[in-house]
Amino acid sequence: MGLAKARRIAARAHQGQLFAGGGLLLGHLERVDRILAGSGAGAGVTVRQAAWLHLVPGRGVSVADLARAGVAPRVVHLVESMSMRPGDDRARFTERLVRTPGAATIRHAVLTDMRDHLAGQHAYEYWREQHVRLADALGLPRPLDRADETVPGESPGKDGHLGGYARRLGAIGTGEALTALLAAYEAERAGPARLCCLNALRAGVYAIATRPETASCRLAVAWWDSTDGWERLVAVKTQVASGQPLDRDRLLDVVERETGWLAVAAIRGLTGPAGDRELRLLAAAAATARPEDRWVRRAAVDRLRAVGGPAAEAALHGRFLDPIEPPWRDDPGWLTEHGAGHIAFFIDKTTDPAWAESAPHALGELRAVEAVPALCQMAREARWVPIALVAALGKIGAPDAVPTLTDLAGHANPNVRDHSLRALAHIDDPRVPDIALVACDDPDPAVRDRAARVLTRTGDRRHVGALIRLCDTAYAGRAAEALGRIGDPAAAPTLRHVFVTSPDTAVWRAAGRALATIPGTANDWYGLPGGDIFRQRAYIWIVGHQQGWDARHGLAGALTHEDPGMRANAATAVARRADRDHLPAVRALLDDPAPQVRARAAATLRALADPDACDRLDALRSSDPDPRVRSAASAASAASAASAAGRVDPDR
Repeated sequence: MGLAKARRIAARAHQGQLFAGGGLLLGHLERVDRILAGSGAGAGVTVRQAAWLHLVPGRGVSVADLARAGVAPRVVHLVESMSMRPGDDRARFTERLVRTPGAATIRHAVLTDMRDHLAGQHAYEYWREQHVRLADALGLPRPLDRADETVPGESPGKDGHLGGYARRLGAIGTGEALTALLAAYEAERAGPARLCCLNALRAGVYAIATRPETASCRLAVAWWDSTDGWERLVAVKTQVASGQPLDRDRLLDVVERETGWLAVAAIRGLTGPAGDRELRLLAAAAATARPEDRWVRRAAVDRLRAVGGPAAEAALHGRFLDPIEPPWRDDPGWLTEHGAGHIAFFIDKTTDPAWAESAPHALGELRAVEAVPALCQMAREARWVPIALVAALGKIGAPDAVPTLTDLAGHANPNVRDHSLRALAHIDDPRVPDIALVACDDPDPAVRDRAARVLTRTGDRRHVGALIRLCDTAYAGRAAEALGRIGDPAAAPTLRHVFVTSPDTAVWRAAGRALATIPGTANDWYGLPGGDIFRQRAYIWIVGHQQGWDARHGLAGALTHEDPGMRANAATAVARRADRDHLPAVRALLDDPAPQVRARAAATLRALADPDACDRLDALRSSDPDPRVRSAASAASAASAASAAGRVDPDR
């Protein structure tokens, strides 16, 4: 396939589609092709074809469609490599491009054209870092915006505003650019300052001055005592970023007298061991209750954790308990270490709407039984949906909560009903199954599902009838497990029906496991189910667990069945049932062509200590090519030899 065909496919897919920079998208693809065809790009025909086609998957033309249209596999691979996949972020997408040089070449050309036509716009600036990374990987010059050709000394803002000029200098990011930005910033402040220009200049200054490689200590000196809060912030950040020896007392002065991000910057600049003054200030910052000091509290807590030691731990213990950012959110061990001393506080806060989520969560995690009356009362009276309160009662698991949770199982909100049943499932109380039984008729399907889960987990013989009815629903698997656990013979016909007819493998297997646990009689043998060999194998497995079933004829047929899995399961069933009548048929399986059957037969002969199999087992132990068979035969040979010598009673 040549370039002409790739152009035709792209033209059909992108007909009339617009490009963000104006004009048609096909014009953008044409320019990309010209860039790739240039002497510096080094792109062959394969790469140029993929460049024309790399956007067609977004227009409903899949890579499979391209392959069917005769596009070469290597071109299809490049097109696929250039598509972002679910879970991709920019970094992952970029690294995948770098690992595929052809895709990296195309993407670099795409971003080059975007730079030419979208310089300064978000559509390009979002990908600018990728453009630089690809240029480095391909050994090409790092890209600059068209406007970046402006040097710091050029007259700023031809349109009278400084936004573009500030962004260009910030992108250059050198000390010379910082000097030009500071000059423009001082000039703007000296006149009638325009807020848009001032903010753009500040953003450029901040970006350069707070990077370690370009941090300027002169700003820390000039602006440390400035009356402008932003300038003081830059001074602190610059001092910290510069890596120069810090004046700890000056930073602590900032922590003591400032608030907001300035205090945060000063706290984050503190390193190494902490003295008494620092610990005192950090403790005060961690204990402040003002909402506007949220980030100061967080910075102080982080610093105290880094310091460590008894004094820091004491300061952390006295931190302000913020319901929006409780201490256990960033310190999972806090409740374990300190929560018990705050139980009374959390109980008191159950009536506070601000603590509607955090207080019940803490009480539930602490398993605070003394909080159950308050939680129950609030769950009944709360003006908000009491899901957090219900969840806490479930975690605590006190039977005293059952009446409240029973009432909430009839709440108007289905989420509350669901969570009430979930909480009841964690409480060991004989009333719980009856509540779940009533909820099985709930109008909401999620609540019915939860009720079925609870009933199948907690039901007893009183609920066998309800569980049998659930075997006709989507909850048949769980109901079968519960019936097997209860072991009532009345459930056997239903379980047999589910086992034979259910199309869901997990469901019929659950029914089979349940059948294996329910006591049966000699008249309960039903014979092999038809059709499904896996179900037939499972049925023979059930027979091995049912000592009371008269399965002699069925086992005889299974031991000679054409399927090796049936023969292997039948051999195991003979061992489980201690059925010595079938020992001759099991001995014959020692010559079976399937190694798993020979191994199972040897294990059965070992379990039944058959004295007549010694010679054959000795031969298998020394000559069978399968190590599983040799191992089983070795163990069985010893048991058979002991039985033949009279040391084992074969009828035991």
